[in-house]
Amino acid sequence: MEHAQRLMKEKVALENEIRTLDMELSGMNVTRETPLVDAEGFPRSDIDIGAVREIQHTLICKKNDLKGLMAEIEKSLIALHQDTQGKDGGSSSSNNNSEPQKPATIQRPFARVGIVEHNSPASEAGLLAGDKILAYGLVNASNHNKLRLLIEETSNNIDKTIGIEVERVVDGLPQVVALKLKPRRQWGGDGLLGCFILPL
Repeated sequence: MEHAQRLMKEKVALENEIRTLDMELSGMNVTRETPLVDAEGFPRSDIDIGAVREIQHTLICKKNDLKGLMAEIEKSLIALHQDTQGKDGGSSSSNNNSEPQKPATIQRPFARVGIVEHNSPASEAGLLAGDKILAYGLVNASNHNKLRLLIEETSNNIDKTIGIEVERVVDGLPQVVALKLKPRRQWGGDGLLGCFILPL
């Protein structure tokens, strides 16, 4: 757990560095993709080419560092999840709680939410790291096919609302929480959801 938390802190710090560099470019009226030569191939005279080139190069390096860090975080979460499952023996989610939702026909979790990106569709829906997914649209424990149907359900519902149910531990007790998730592009990060979903 400590290793995963340290990696998450590194991720937040790296994302802040990237945002700061993007703001520096914005202050120069350029972006990461702004060309440094004009239409005829000559160096542009209206920008500080040296400074822009250095920031653009640093951003590429930072983005690559972030990708590597995200992969390391995912591995750490998978290892943590496997360790947790070994300790709790794969407890089921059939507890009754204060808000009775539909009777548990197939109320068995089939996936766990890992990292949730800030301001992502997953974050806006209210998903939290550690939530266990019981239902994702039409997808559940009996038909998810190693999460392939979950991926398909997401791709088929871009900019549409997907009803999901998750099991969440609140005050030490598991509760079933109903949420509405809207996958979308161009939210400021990678993917349609902005979270890792790991199979159970």
